[in-house]
Parts: sequence; structure tokens; C-alpha cells
Amino acid sequence: MGLTLVEKIAARHADGLAPGAVVRSGDFISIRPRHVMTHDNTGAVIPKFKQIGATSIADPAQPVFAIDHDIQNTSPENLAKYAKIEAFAREHGIDFYPAGTGISHQVMVEQGYVVPGAMVVASDSHSNLYGGAAALGTPVVRTDAASIWATGVTWWQVPPIAKVVLKGKLSPGVVGKDVIIALCGLFNKDEVLNHAVEFVGDAIANLPMSARMTIANMTTEWGALAGV
Repeated sequence: MGLTLVEKIAARHADGLAPGAVVRSGDFISIRPRHVMTHDNTGAVIPKFKQIGATSIADPAQPVFAIDHDIQNTSPENLAKYAKIEAFAREHGIDFYPAGTGISHQVMVEQGYVVPGAMVVASDSHSNLYGGAAALGTPVVRTDAASIWATGVTWWQVPPIAKVVLKGKLSPGVVGKDVIIALCGLFNKDEVLNHAVEFVGDAIANLPMSARMTIANMTTEWGALAGV
């Protein structure tokens, strides 16, 4: 049986995989993602990083910090948190995008961190968005983000794969969000819960990047762990 795109990308980013070995849905593997993004919650990941005894970043090019969640909060406490995050990034040579740069996931795509065939994780449930660029984006918890900072790797179970075939072209006035909301409504019995959804079909080539990213992003609302 052939491999799915998710299985192929997961195998490409598996750490310590024997030459010629394949990765299948259900397998537990160690992954070395291309990047790990954290946003305002970087402030919560830093103490976890220190709690595990880490003092240096395994690969300073791997983490990305992009502030975007609470930027309207100009309280001294929040500004101090942002300053602490920026100082940590400067100390360890990590790419840092301050408040006002843009939504963190779009920053990841627009600044070239997300490329086709890459596995990019984030400590945020909407990292599924990266699938709009034919990458494998999936969320990790803060402890896993800290472990990636410290070691470059974390564990991951390859999820079940759901195939969605999209045909034709969008009618005038119909956008990507309409597509994913329709799917959420039509298939609302946990059919894709904790799955990775792979979108195929001739309609994909007709979708602009904005629609692809929206559809991938909102597979989170559909209950999926990834949407490619």
C-alpha cells in the first residue's frame, strides 16, 4: 500500500529512523520539525525550558517567536512579559517578531519558515494553517515546545488520515471559509477527530493561497490535528 503525504513528510522529519524504513499512521516517532513557533505563550514555555534543566537552545534557527495574541494589552505586566521574551530571543539568537508584525501563523508563511514538504509545529491549535502551503503543520503543547528548544526533537504519533476530494471551482462570492464551514456542518459526527486531513482533487489548483490557508487553518474547528 502506498504512503500518504502526511506519512511521507513525517518520515522525512523522523529522528533516528532506519534507512529505508517507512512511517505509517499510528506509529510513534521522534520528530525533528523544521521550525517550532510560539507566540505570547513563549513566556510560559521559558520556565518549562528551565525546569527541565536546559540552558541552551539545540538549534537557534529552529524556534520562532511571533507576538500576536494580546498586543492591545499595554499593562506594565504584559509589556514586561513581551520584553522578557524579546530578551530571551536575543540571548539565544532566536528570530523574534514583535507585536504589530502580524498574525503569527501568517508570519510563519510570509517569512518563508513554512515551505512545501516541511513539518512545522507550533504551540497553538491553529498551526494546521501551514497545510495551506503543502506543509505538515500540527500543534504541540508547551512542554513539547520546550523539549524541542532543548533537544531539537519531540515525540509524535502519526494520526489517522482522512481524504477529502474537492472538485470544480468556487462559485462567485464563495470563499475558502465557506468550504470548510460546509465540511464542518456536513460531517459533524467526529469523522475527522484527531485525524490529519489530506485535500486532493482538481479544485485545489483553482484555489488561491488565501483560501487554501483558511481551509487548512479551520480544520482545527473540524477537530483535526492537521489539514494538508
